[in-house]
Amino acid sequence: MPRADIVVYNIGELVTFSEGPLARVSVERAGLLRDAGVAIRDGVFVAVGRSGDVRFRFEGFQVNAEGLMASPGLVDPHTHLVFSGSREDEFELKLSGVSYSEILARGGGIYRTVRATRSSSFEELLSRASRILRLMLEHGTTVVEVKSGYSLDLEGEIRMLEVARRLGGLEPVLVIPTLLAHVPPLEYRGRELDYARWFSENLVAEVARRKLAVYVDVFCDRGAFGVEESRIILEAGLRMGLRARLHADQLSYIGCSKLAGELQLDSVDHLERMPGENARILAGRGVVATLLPTSILAMMDPARPPVKALREAGVTIAVGSDYNPNNMTPLQQTAMDISTYILGLTPLEALAAATVNAAKSLNIHDRVGAVKEGYRADLVVWDMENYKWIGYTWGYNKTRVVIAGGRIVKGG
Repeated sequence: MPRADIVVYNIGELVTFSEGPLARVSVERAGLLRDAGVAIRDGVFVAVGRSGDVRFRFEGFQVNAEGLMASPGLVDPHTHLVFSGSREDEFELKLSGVSYSEILARGGGIYRTVRATRSSSFEELLSRASRILRLMLEHGTTVVEVKSGYSLDLEGEIRMLEVARRLGGLEPVLVIPTLLAHVPPLEYRGRELDYARWFSENLVAEVARRKLAVYVDVFCDRGAFGVEESRIILEAGLRMGLRARLHADQLSYIGCSKLAGELQLDSVDHLERMPGENARILAGRGVVATLLPTSILAMMDPARPPVKALREAGVTIAVGSDYNPNNMTPLQQTAMDISTYILGLTPLEALAAATVNAAKSLNIHDRVGAVKEGYRADLVVWDMENYKWIGYTWGYNKTRVVIAGGRIVKGG
């Protein structure tokens, strides 16, 4: 009898997403299995099938799922996990009617976090981020993208990415590091193009040389980087071997999402103010739309991404937590649940958006985001009978068992 490290059996409903990623999500394409089981060895799934077949075919540590629903581990494709400080007083300002753009123009917002992060040591940044990472993991997030962007200078951005790299060794979470051009430093106001060139020639070059990031990203919006500055930075990253993604059309529309038609982007994120017709650009280039429902709440903004247009165009939709000092919600589980309310996703769309489609956003969908033989063994057994409970019940941790990279980190 072959040996497995872990055998999970008696899964009432297993959503495998074995045919994903899915631009059009349906029950027929979700790879649903009833009375299912999986076997895990050396960090990957080695068998997926009927519970009895798998259970009695493999020797190994056995986990009884007690007839509950299971899915791939959650993939969070958009976080700002590494930073220092907090901005709770700005939350009160927003409640009083002050816009985020105004807070940023006053030197608050991102700039406030930059000051706090620059003054923090590697150990301080790592200590804080590792606590949040553990919380994410216990709530089912087994893959997380981690951006820099809160130092804006060479030394500090490198330090943030080194923290991200260290995080990947502390927990069995797959960490995808991203170099983010967040905003130009205050001393570059009026000279944003100069900073974009400096960022490209120095930071992008050094990060690529040291292989500290998988992605380059730019916050393209009014008050941050314009289209031309964003193009310069993204093109530099692509030339130097990084992959590219983009914050676009969040606070205003200045044409940022159109860059998806010019450059090889894996994901365009936010999109609260993207015109619906631009969905065809994303679809034509195979670019994922990564939507951030908890960020929409935190911004207190009535604008919404054009979900209907994205669906109709056949764009793959992902969701992320956008955990950051303006949106202190680190849980992809919460983002998945409230995407049904904020974005109008169906429960099955929300689950796909938080797993296999989010994996496509990070270009790791060939090995992550589905329950499939040969894929990384990330699995969540949920305290739910079936996927229709996603969004229907929320506000507490619904994970019963969490397995990340073939290791049991909760339950079992």
